[in-house]
Parts: sequence; structure tokens; C-alpha cells
Amino acid sequence: MRHRTRASTAVVVALVLAGMLASVLGARAIARSDADKARLAFHLASSEVAASLRQSIVHEEDLVVSASGFFAVNPSASPADFDRWLESVHALSRFPELQNIGLVVREPAAGLAALKARLAAHPVLPFGPRSKPPEKSLQVLPAGSRPYYCLAVAGIARSFATYLPAGVDYCALTPQLVLDSEYGLAAYAPEAIGGASALGVATPVYRSGATPASAAARKRAFVGWVGEWIEPSVVLSAALQGHAGLAVTFHYKSRFSSVTFSRGSAPAGGQRDTVPLVVGRVVPGTAGEGWTLTTVGSPLHRGVLDNLSAKVLLFGGSLLSVLVGLLILILVTGRRRALSMVREKTAELSEKNRELSHLALHDTLTGLPNRALVIDRAEQLLARAARQPEVLVGALFIDVDDFKRVNDNLGHSAGDQLLRAVGERLRSAVRDQDTVGRIGGDEFVVLGELTVAGITLDHLATRIVRTLREPVELQDTGELISVTASVGVATGHYATPDALLRDADQALYAAKAAGKNCRLAYDADLNHAGSPHT
Repeated sequence: MRHRTRASTAVVVALVLAGMLASVLGARAIARSDADKARLAFHLASSEVAASLRQSIVHEEDLVVSASGFFAVNPSASPADFDRWLESVHALSRFPELQNIGLVVREPAAGLAALKARLAAHPVLPFGPRSKPPEKSLQVLPAGSRPYYCLAVAGIARSFATYLPAGVDYCALTPQLVLDSEYGLAAYAPEAIGGASALGVATPVYRSGATPASAAARKRAFVGWVGEWIEPSVVLSAALQGHAGLAVTFHYKSRFSSVTFSRGSAPAGGQRDTVPLVVGRVVPGTAGEGWTLTTVGSPLHRGVLDNLSAKVLLFGGSLLSVLVGLLILILVTGRRRALSMVREKTAELSEKNRELSHLALHDTLTGLPNRALVIDRAEQLLARAARQPEVLVGALFIDVDDFKRVNDNLGHSAGDQLLRAVGERLRSAVRDQDTVGRIGGDEFVVLGELTVAGITLDHLATRIVRTLREPVELQDTGELISVTASVGVATGHYATPDALLRDADQALYAAKAAGKNCRLAYDADLNHAGSPHT
């Protein structure tokens, strides 16, 4: 009896430890899965902010190009004519970030006196056609003798805070202007307004209205620049709309200046994503110069104790294991009936542990591997491919097009049936050794191996797209519904599962943007990825 007691005790201790180990593994899987979701959400939000900011800056060029066209068509227009044109297009109301806009001409030192006389006869009205001209005579700022001067001959400011005297020499303040005009490019660079910095957009103006092809022709036809100054806080606030938890830093660096604009409060230890923000064409020989955008989000917590669901599973599972173990020990000391109860409870505990492990690594709706198990399978495939150079690892990111419409029109029950049907069709379409997983919502992943000399995953992606087009019969109503899917394909030698899934995800978003119901292979810049095939 004593021997049986020791054996039973050892078994109970082993079961308790197994239950606690399962709880630890499940909690770690949940914490990793939630961290991966948070990292992906931050990456997508950063991309959206960068795209929105770039679009906002390029949008400013529309007004500058229109103004340059006005001067090209009306070369003898007075400052008042320009002011009336600005009022007619509602420039200040349509562009709330616009602080100052005007025409700047480059005048050789020999013609400075004539230019001053012209400005005295037709002064720049600082706040529109009904404002008063400056009382003081024109004084070049900064003072000094230079080969040429770049002075404003027309323009308007939003307020006294953004008004600069007509004698400001812009080329002395912004050497980038001259460099860009030589190549006929629009300039995007910081400018100084009083004691603060603002974002400047300037476009060269030529007599013909069009940019001449050669440098010599551009030099002969050059009139000046139409430029505007933008309040960066307004542009950054617009880009951050819908992303309350993010902070951004907008940095400009060139041989002439280095300026940083910031918006939002950056949390300590937060995730960071820095990307170059290319606007306009780049002047040859200026590699490494220009704008960069750094996005900072909430810190990424991968620890079990930082995740509420993981902590509940860890402590709840461990406590359950201990309580069941104590119960088994008490029952072991009883009679035969107690021994039978011990066996039943032990079986129940093992089943619960298996269920916990399965739930931690599988999707409850479709029974497919969840993101945590997909990541683990991808790590195994990449490790095997690293030992065998002739083996490639491929990933297909699959998204059901317009799935929200199914939930909205037919209900969530119909949506769940559709997702289960998609999972079953994916499993039937792939090879036995491939992994099919659901990573959340209506997004699925297929992982597989292929050789360098073998076929690509394009045939499989095409087959999946066609298979998912087949109508699905709803069990409750017998109604047939049809959906389509978009597929992003990534194949190659990857160092981490995150990189593999990221490229497949980017290809998926490109397929969505290309019109959905298609597959698209990932390319480094997605400019040569090929046209999507439906």
C-alpha cells in the first residue's frame, strides 16, 4: 500500500506539473499572438500616416502649380492682380495650413535699383488687395552685397505672424531654391518664419508655362519661383487623425539645414518605425538628403504578466492543476471506490490540459492553427530551409473580399458558416504537408515548401482564388452566397517568420488595391511584381 501511495503521489505530481506547463505554454502563446497583432497594427498605422502625410504635402503643390501657371499666362500681372486671383480660388480657406504664398524673382545686382523702383510703384500688398502697402521703403534682408537677389514681387500672408517684409532675400535664406531651379524641380524644404520653422513648397516658373528640357533653355526662360509656406502642425494633425495613440517626428536633413517637426506625445519604450518620405523628384547628387518620418506607438508587451488573458490562463490553469492534484491525493487514500474516482479525475484533467493546449494554438471557429501555431510552423520551415539552400519557403496571405458585407446583410451566423467553408476548401486545395491557418477575422495563411527548380506558389494561389469563388450553401436557410478572395504570395529565403508574413501581407494589400479577386506576388517595391491575375 505504501508503494502504491508513493507511485500514485508521483503520478499526481507529474500531472500537476504537466498542467502547469501547459498553462505556461498556452499563456506564452496568447501573449505572443497578441504582441504580433499589436506589431502588425502599428506597422499598418505607420504606413497609413506616412501615406497621408505625403499626400497632404503633394496636394500643396497643386496650388503652387496653379499659381505658377497664372504668372506664366500673365507675366505683367500686378501684386493686386495676384491677390485677387488668390481670393477667387479661395486659397486661404481651402488650405488651412497655408501661411504665405507669393512670386519670388531672381534679380542680378545690377538690376536691383530698377526692381526697387518697380516695387515702389507696384508694392506688394501683404494681406490682400484691400490691405495697405508697407510704409517703409524696401530694404534687402539680410543686408550685404551678393551677385543676385531673390525678392518677392507678389504675395499674400495669412497674418502678421507669417508676414515677411518685401525685401527678404529668399536665396540667401534658402540655397536649395537655386539648386532645384537648375533642374526644373519643385522644392520641398523647411523655411524660417520669424523665430519658427515652417514647411516650404516652391515651383520654378518659366515664361512658356512649361519646363524647358535643357538646362540652358531653363536658364533663359526662368522667371522666378512660386512658393508657399505651410504650418507643419496642421499637416501632421491631419495625418494623425484616427491614430490617437501615435506620435510622429518629421525630420529634414540636407547640406543646407536640418529641421525636425513633431506632433503627439511619444510613450517611453514605444514601438518605432522610420521611413524615408520621398516627395517630388530628387536633385541628382543629393542621396541621403530629404525627409524622414518616425512613428512612435505604444510599447510592445510580449511578456505573459503584461497580458491579462495570458495571466488568467497561467494562474487559472496552474491553480486548477494544483486543486485537481490535491483532490486526487485525497481520493487515493480511500478505498477502491476512491481509486476509481482518481482514475476518472485524472482522465478529466488530461483531457482539460489537452483542450487548453489545443485552444491556445487553434482557432475555435474553424479548428485551423491560429497565428501562434502558424508562426511556430513558419519557424520550423525556415530553419529547415536554412539547412537546405535548394528549398524555399512560401506563404499565401488570403483575405475574403467584402466579408463585412456578408455579416451586415446575412448576420454573423452566416459569416461564421462562410469562414468554416473557406477553411475546409483551403485544406482540400493544399498538399498534406502544407499548413493552413486562420490569423484573425477573414484572413487565412497557407505555408509550404518548394524547391528552387520546382513550380511556384502562383498555381496554388490561382487555384485557391477559383475554388473560393464557388457558391457556399448556408445550412440554416439553404441560401447560396458567392464571395471572392484576394491572395498575396511571398516566396524565398527569409530570416524570420515576421518578414515572410509581412511580405505576403504587403502583397495582399497590393492585390486589394489592384481590384480584389486576384492574386499578386510580392516584389521588393511592388513596382515590378507583375499585373494581378484573376
